[in-house]
Amino acid sequence: MFKISDFSKLSRVSVKTLRYYDQIGLLRPAHTDGDSGYRYYTADQLYRLHRILAFKDLGFTLEQIGPILDEVSCEEINGMLRLKQAELQQKVLEEQARLARIEARVQQIRLEEGKAPVSEPVFKSIDAELAATLRVQVPRSHIGQLAAEAERYAREQGAAPGPLVVQWHDCGLPDGRVDIEVGILLGKRIREDGRFRVTALPEMPLVASFLHRCDPWGVCRASSQLARWIETNGCRIADGLPQRELFYPEAEGEGTGALRHAELLIPVERIID
Repeated sequence: MFKISDFSKLSRVSVKTLRYYDQIGLLRPAHTDGDSGYRYYTADQLYRLHRILAFKDLGFTLEQIGPILDEVSCEEINGMLRLKQAELQQKVLEEQARLARIEARVQQIRLEEGKAPVSEPVFKSIDAELAATLRVQVPRSHIGQLAAEAERYAREQGAAPGPLVVQWHDCGLPDGRVDIEVGILLGKRIREDGRFRVTALPEMPLVASFLHRCDPWGVCRASSQLARWIETNGCRIADGLPQRELFYPEAEGEGTGALRHAELLIPVERIID
């Protein structure tokens, strides 16, 4: 048998940790001297210690590891590992989304400091455009899923997906929902599937247009920037037409980051003194 100090060197686990594992009943010494209190371990216990460390590395708590080693069958362990795998995958997705929001915020700060190249807002008119759209009342968090669904639908119909289009009809519904229309601009007419409607988006006689880069489903302050520009240029927001956003596919070589080229279109009318 090995003294705890020697077992610590063999296992590369500190004496303090080994004592703690003994205290909580996770790894008892093979023998404890009744007079001196010295702990002794056998080489076979290295196998149990290595399993403890392996499960700990996979994200299990010490409270979970004890029953896994002593009571749980191999089939149950496999199920627990699958659950842990799904949990970690979800955390990865959440952290990736967090990174995207951080990058979008960094970009926004650069915009506010005037360090990021963007176009100046302009007034222009928009012709009617063919699109496949779906109008629903959902929480804002569903917009990304709807956009992905619209892209899949266009591809399934043999159409190359154009820019994503989002039309905001009402942002003040109860429970944080929005009345929104999400879809894809089309180069040709495709058949409807009962869920998506293929129609011409109405023309917009006069809009304030702002080209910028942003995270499509994150926080974007382009609307506040454009609203200030509208106020200072003798116009006001027009009633009757929804605000429209277009998100353009990344050009080859630009990467597939969280930020995309976007165009915000706000219907306006000139103020007559």
